Amino acid sequence: MPAKKWWQLMVAFSCLAGIVWLTPEITGLKAAGKATLGIAVFAIIVWVTQALEDALSSMVIVFLLAALKATDLNGAFSGYANTSLWLIVIGFIMAGCMEKSGLSKRVALLLVNLAGGAAVRVYWAVAAVMAVMSFLVPSITARTLLMLPIILGIGQAFDAKQGQSNIVKALIFIVAMSGTMMSIGVMTAHVGNPITVGLIQSATKQVISWSDWFKIGGPPAFILACLSVYVLKVMWPPEIGNLGQGQTYIQKELAAMGKLTAPEKYTLVIFLFTLVLWATDSLHKVNVAIVGLLAVILLLWPARGIMPWKEAQQRVPWNIFVLYGAGLSMGTALVTSGAAKWLAGTMLGPIAAMSHGLQIVILIWVVTLLQVFFTGGGPKTTALTPIVIAHAVAIKADPLVFALILGMNMQHQYLLPVSNMPNAVAMGTGHITSGELMKTGAVMSVLACVFMTLMVFTYWSWIGVVQ
Repeated sequence: MPAKKWWQLMVAFSCLAGIVWLTPEITGLKAAGKATLGIAVFAIIVWVTQALEDALSSMVIVFLLAALKATDLNGAFSGYANTSLWLIVIGFIMAGCMEKSGLSKRVALLLVNLAGGAAVRVYWAVAAVMAVMSFLVPSITARTLLMLPIILGIGQAFDAKQGQSNIVKALIFIVAMSGTMMSIGVMTAHVGNPITVGLIQSATKQVISWSDWFKIGGPPAFILACLSVYVLKVMWPPEIGNLGQGQTYIQKELAAMGKLTAPEKYTLVIFLFTLVLWATDSLHKVNVAIVGLLAVILLLWPARGIMPWKEAQQRVPWNIFVLYGAGLSMGTALVTSGAAKWLAGTMLGPIAAMSHGLQIVILIWVVTLLQVFFTGGGPKTTALTPIVIAHAVAIKADPLVFALILGMNMQHQYLLPVSNMPNAVAMGTGHITSGELMKTGAVMSVLACVFMTLMVFTYWSWIGVVQ
């Protein structure tokens, strides 16, 4: 292990020890609460610095929760029993089947082909692809990886020089940033969304349906994404009016795919069936995870399915599963031990007398600014949502509303190359510099905060979510 990581790990353990054993008794914070608070600080330091690999850090967190009696043994492992966590596994397997069948690539190429070669229309066509894929491919990372070869192929076709084409830069930003904004509106489109649902369910026993999430988050997310495409078009105007050979490249790719294959048809039927059940879950009351499991069973069914389990399991980032399971356990412990309530009173006390809408706005800006400390919306959601829930309970507000709106806004991670996986993938293309990403990410962050602030006083107030 590099010396730097040793020092980071020592700092994490020192903070843990200092909080648990060296701090005096704190009014309103029991021993279990101090232990949980120490573990949370340890976890945040490890997550931010990447001093330990994700899966290993998760095992350490679960061990510490039980060993330091922050919760009992069942509580330490409770995160892995949360149904929302399994949506992550379901999502990656479904995305893998979409990719293997060829359906996701065909849909992407068809939509881009509709642009007809005009560069500006291609911007909007790629945004349309990302919008459709938000419902069909339940992983922003998978959607980004799907679209990049198509975008880079278009760039090569019209002889775009690496790092010099505004068109390629804009298309990559639309995929990585506008696509992330779209993920806010669909429960199954981003790994952070099921984590929010799981934390709310653990703390309040309230179940959020797929359709409820979409009603609250869908319109703002997709309108924001459209605004971001327009801003990106202004920031990165196309250097040519028509893609020329780029359009020919798309048509050749479509021709090479031929007619819709049997696996594509089967996958399309399963995905549409799943989407309809998810969208109507408030009517039939079947949990979104049960519907997802049925879809996965059908997609993996012997002889008829798209891929066998042996291949499907390789599509799942199990380190992410282990990480978020531990995070859910820690989030539950923060609530049950009283640590979240103490933190909320200490950190958010100054804004407690303000109107609920104004408090939500302040928190939206705060959680967006905190993207500089977190590598992904998931860890940020895990660390901060229990505090938001405790704060809402303390001020006698609906914790579901506070946690849901703030959970959606946890996904604003646009600023740094390490802020989220789509940014890292975008940087890997060589077409974007870190300075360009940070400049664009800063604009997208401000745009997101301003727009979501307006939503608090308009749309969310109109539908009765914010009182």
